[in-house]
Amino acid sequence: MSGKKLAGIIAGCIVIGIAIPGVVLTASGHSLYSKLKVSLNEEFDLSIGQCISITGESLQVRFKDVIADSRCPRGVICIWEGRVSCMAELAETGSVYRMVLTEPGLTDEYAKERWEDYEIAFHVSPYPESGKQIAREAYRLHLIISRLPKLTGIVSSIIARPFAFEGEDVTIVGYYRGWDLLHEANIPPPVTRSDWVIKDSTGAIYVSAHSEARVPEGLNPDSFQDTGIVARVNGIVRLNEQEQAYIEAKSIERVS
Repeated sequence: MSGKKLAGIIAGCIVIGIAIPGVVLTASGHSLYSKLKVSLNEEFDLSIGQCISITGESLQVRFKDVIADSRCPRGVICIWEGRVSCMAELAETGSVYRMVLTEPGLTDEYAKERWEDYEIAFHVSPYPESGKQIAREAYRLHLIISRLPKLTGIVSSIIARPFAFEGEDVTIVGYYRGWDLLHEANIPPPVTRSDWVIKDSTGAIYVSAHSEARVPEGLNPDSFQDTGIVARVNGIVRLNEQEQAYIEAKSIERVS
């Protein structure tokens, strides 16, 4: 991926337009209605070339271009749903990262990607119609940017000093890893083959499948797609006969 100086994207925003209350005047003379600044968790949209800043964050986002659009038009029978891919530029603290945002066809739901400490939900409009070509200037990239929850840093301490934590109540915020799909715990499950793994910023630990709390609906322990979901587990540290620490969960909550 390319990296450029932050000034590059700022300059790009200046080239795109000059701010007038409620209006951005582009070099071509057309008006693009934009707030120029939005807040986290606020939905907004960009046309190709537009750039926006996130209030309270050192983050700017620019919709650079549509790379490809093969979405199956509604009402047409296709052997593949197709997809649309857009190039976005994300600038923060002195560097620029180019990210390809790809959304499948035949859906109105927002797709999601993660970058640094942010989650980027996105949707591309308009949707293709049979026999009609979408003009480049008609494309809009709809975005919702939010901060990812902060992970805890307790797991490595539990693993290193299991007897010190035995019987203690703990809270772990980390990525749901199902049946150790990424081999981060890298040891056999402590209680049953259905035990699953949660990974915080320091390490990975099993959660007993025989816990009082159950995994939230929709999380699949053999799905690699679900390994990017963040969960919060409240529970008690237990040791098995081999003195391996694990969590007996009292509550499990999906965070993102």
